[in-house]
Amino acid sequence: MNTMGALVFVLAAAAIAPSAQDLLSTAKDQYAAASYEEAVATLARVAEATPDVERLVQQYRVFCLFALGRRAEAESSAERLIRSQPLADLDEASPQIEAMFRTVRKRLLPGLIRAEYRSAKSAIDQKNFSESEPHLISARKLLASAQEAGVWDEALADLGLLVDGFMELGRGAARTTPAEAPSQPVAPVAASGEGDSRPHAEVPATPAIYTIGDEGVIPPVAIDQRLPSVPKQLLTVLRAAAPTGLLDILIDQTGAVQAAVIRRPISQAYDGLLLSASRRWRYRPATKDGAPVTFRKLILVSVSGQ
Repeated sequence: MNTMGALVFVLAAAAIAPSAQDLLSTAKDQYAAASYEEAVATLARVAEATPDVERLVQQYRVFCLFALGRRAEAESSAERLIRSQPLADLDEASPQIEAMFRTVRKRLLPGLIRAEYRSAKSAIDQKNFSESEPHLISARKLLASAQEAGVWDEALADLGLLVDGFMELGRGAARTTPAEAPSQPVAPVAASGEGDSRPHAEVPATPAIYTIGDEGVIPPVAIDQRLPSVPKQLLTVLRAAAPTGLLDILIDQTGAVQAAVIRRPISQAYDGLLLSASRRWRYRPATKDGAPVTFRKLILVSVSGQ
């Protein structure tokens, strides 16, 4: 009987346990009554909630902590909210809280965009365009938010071009085999004598190759990246098609183009000109922790034939 009674008690307690929505309503009332500590404690009791309720729970936690003067904790809660729902907005927040929230979002946006890009790129490398699409769409929305927030630089502009290009590749995957960028960048091929049995010196380790998605890397800056002119015989075709190509280049630690490969062709004639021109391009090299590094850059090349 004791065991049965305990079980009944547990079931009854579970049946009357307040829901996430009930706890949120209580916390809202406590916040309105300036009972901020009590509201924080109530919000901490929320275990499971829908995304909308969870957003409001996190939001009111920010409100309460800010009102209590616990600025660092309020910013930490705002960060958790932004990481889980990057594009979520605050409801009925004071100007001071709105300003704090914008500051935290601006700090997080570049990293969130790169994370979505890396997820999309990983799926694309495996030719899984359907899996990459949600990440590309999210990255595009975050890029728009970053531009609106004034968090914009050349690196994010490059990422925007790549996201748009990969979205276009995904749309064309059903009708053509996309020329996706492979996981491993192309390195120049060194000539060697066939059948040479003489001992060779140990080959030095290949330096690490970084991309736009790597944390702490400052991408290269173009010094000379002039595209070749369109030959007259291609003008009519390119005016009608307005194709967009994808060029994959490897920029070494001196800023020179070490290797170049067409990943999405424009036309056979123009692709040859583009590869030839890329060998003359120069960049201020990418850096990591202040030291020059080898960098793999994808460039979308739009040709209108004008």
